[in-house]
Amino acid sequence: MRIENFFTYYKNQLLDRQKQVEESILSGLCKSWEDYKYLTGKLAALTQEVQELTDLLKKQELDDD
Repeated sequence: MRIENFFTYYKNQLLDRQKQVEESILSGLCKSWEDYKYLTGKLAALTQEVQELTDLLKKQELDDD
């Protein structure tokens, strides 16, 4: 498996998790303020990880050229 395929697969998995967390927040599944803070923190972490993977993929593509 090429490294780009792995990164793309992993990024898609992160985006799916990100959508699930967003849906949980928007649908009102947070039972308390602590749940809300936990989910928003998780969403921020997933967003940051997706951005880091995107940057890494771009760097990899530039290095290949």
